[in-house]
Amino acid sequence: MRNSASDGDPLRGLLFLLVLLAIAAAGLIRLFAWSMVKRLMAGGWSTTQGRVEFGSVLEHRVRYVSYFVATIYYSYYVNNECYSGNFDRAFLRESAADRFVNSIKDQMVFVGSKPNRPEKSAILKQDQPGGWPA
Repeated sequence: MRNSASDGDPLRGLLFLLVLLAIAAAGLIRLFAWSMVKRLMAGGWSTTQGRVEFGSVLEHRVRYVSYFVATIYYSYYVNNECYSGNFDRAFLRESAADRFVNSIKDQMVFVGSKPNRPEKSAILKQDQPGGWPA
């Protein structure tokens, strides 16, 4: 006779895996959704030249699922005032995130800033004349 508790184990394992994947997907969707909203808002902002000061890569882990977020930190000037901002990009592999950070570190970038609040900024791919690092 089979134990009823063991009958649900494969189903519980599958359900557990699906929940983990959903949580990881929610984290990535949040990151991508915020990036999309920022792109839409910043599309009409004036641009100024800035500089990528440094970058970092952090692993985000949800149980058995990992993704990596590369964050670059930049500075820019508006009306002779110095401001700073950051840009996040998600990667599935740490090596790809590291390559992105290393390729853009110390580079000049065009930064969009909100006209009436210059401390609000965004880096948009379409504003970069040389393209965007892979």
